[in-house]
Amino acid sequence: MKPISTPPDDHFQIRCPRLGHQIHFTYCRTENFGLPCFKTLDCWFHYFPVAEFLRRELSPDEWRDAFGKPVKPKILSLAELIEQAQKRGT
Repeated sequence: MKPISTPPDDHFQIRCPRLGHQIHFTYCRTENFGLPCFKTLDCWFHYFPVAEFLRRELSPDEWRDAFGKPVKPKILSLAELIEQAQKRGT
């Protein structure tokens, strides 16, 4: 029987490519309004079977919300933020 794979405890941290500093899995697991960061699968697969773990933990809708939607390019996100700021300023 295959042992159940679990994430490393919070003493183990890796560098976050989005934030630029060390973080633990618990943060990645919930940073997206309670859902995992869209990069969680890419960042943690070297350390444990993260996809297998999250498929057990998340509902199909949560999985789809976290990983099934295309990610906006940064330039588009920045343009939207600038537009929102301009609207608030006028």
